[in-house]
Amino acid sequence: MKSPFTISYKKKLDKQIKEDIINLFIINISGTNYKKIERINDDKLIVKGSLFNWPFENSIMTLWVGFCKKAELVFKNNYILYSVDYTYGVVNLLLAILVGGIPALLFSLDINIYYYIMSFILGIGMLHIIFRLSLHRQVFINTLKLKNRFKGNYSWTEILENKTNQELKDIVRGNTTLTLEVQKMAKEEIDRRRNN
Repeated sequence: MKSPFTISYKKKLDKQIKEDIINLFIINISGTNYKKIERINDDKLIVKGSLFNWPFENSIMTLWVGFCKKAELVFKNNYILYSVDYTYGVVNLLLAILVGGIPALLFSLDINIYYYIMSFILGIGMLHIIFRLSLHRQVFINTLKLKNRFKGNYSWTEILENKTNQELKDIVRGNTTLTLEVQKMAKEEIDRRRNN
């Protein structure tokens, strides 16, 4: 049964570049604390999240923990569909209302304070859900535009051409914070220099 807490984004594809989109989507969600990725043929990708996580594993770009139960990236005909099941976000909102509401109700002499606290928790929770859904949408849109969120808008070819051989070797070895894609480009630059 489909969750009532699912939102979908759909886009028509001009070209069939499924493999590029799936690979780039996986790159773009790396570091966002998903639990597991399942790839079904070349037409479907399922990303699963978890309800809770250890505090030291959280990051600003967390799209999954405590928010997204699962997300599906599906290719049908000439369309791509990205569905986000945010059931965990709703569960956490209800838990926050419950945990935040009981002490306010027990220790408050004025019922209006209780309503203010519940309204505040509900408002913050709704903003949190909207924010997380917008992050999912942004990852989806950037992936369709073939933007790699780790590469940025830099001219890596030009940057790497101006690096010394030692700097390129450090990049290839992973002694920097640059991505695997940039490491691969640095290796290609080293190979290009050797061949010239």
